[in-house]
Amino acid sequence: MVQSVARSFYVDTPFGRVKGYRYGCADAPAVVIQGGISATGKLWKADESGWWQSLYPLFAENDNVQVLSFDYLGGLGGSECPTTPLSVPQHSKALRHALKQHVDSIQAWIGGSFGGVLGLQFAADYPEELSTLSVIGAAHKPSVHSALLRYFQQALIQRCGDEQSGIILARALAMLSYRTAEEFEQRFNHADNAFEYLLYQGEKLLKQNGNGSRSLFTHLTPILNDYAIDPTKIEAKVQLIDFHNDSIAPPSLVNELEQLLPNHFGRVTIDTPFGHDGFIKNVEQYRSALTHFLTESQLESA
Repeated sequence: MVQSVARSFYVDTPFGRVKGYRYGCADAPAVVIQGGISATGKLWKADESGWWQSLYPLFAENDNVQVLSFDYLGGLGGSECPTTPLSVPQHSKALRHALKQHVDSIQAWIGGSFGGVLGLQFAADYPEELSTLSVIGAAHKPSVHSALLRYFQQALIQRCGDEQSGIILARALAMLSYRTAEEFEQRFNHADNAFEYLLYQGEKLLKQNGNGSRSLFTHLTPILNDYAIDPTKIEAKVQLIDFHNDSIAPPSLVNELEQLLPNHFGRVTIDTPFGHDGFIKNVEQYRSALTHFLTESQLESA
């Protein structure tokens, strides 16, 4: 059984010290799971408050794999914050360096949001090292709409005289971009209530992480405005999971990715009021497809 409690470790990479987490036996085949920019490697916890807790049942009864996850350089966890922001390829290279020191090979990569972007980058950069990739709520390039929203987040950080207020407002705007108009109509009876909710999310981020939260908007958010991955270089079997009304990775962009992938292995598009956050909120709707994909891929590579 893959336990819900991880053993943490640190790895020195050319870009800074990275904190990793291992769930399961160190001798078992490795599955990498990476989440969004505000995620940490604490995927699961015994008190069920892990960052991607809803994914745990997929692995809970599995004795045949270990799960590895890493805090992002410049993110909210225990990894270092580089002096200058890393590019998406540099993040990919840093995680490859960390993985090389702890596992002989990677059986699969599951990536949600930024973790899906990194999975695509890793698969394009090191095609011989990754054979199975599930991309959830991510695409090979940013949507123009999402880039504009991130530009405004960065402007709030740079131009707000009160640094903490800048963080709160930038996070509130980010949360607005992760959800849909449909959810806000269903959930709130007045815009004032919705605005208070968004501000609360920004205050929550600041309370939990202090001014260190600022690096989300200086080191991670900006690099998602202009990354470009060539899907034709990806040899891995790739599963795509996307969400209607996702402004970060809209279905139109995932359509383009699907057409360009040489070894596309199925797609699931989910209708959800949660938009981009469907990758966390709607695990139940795609869990069986993900399980089938991982099982089939293991059988084919056996």
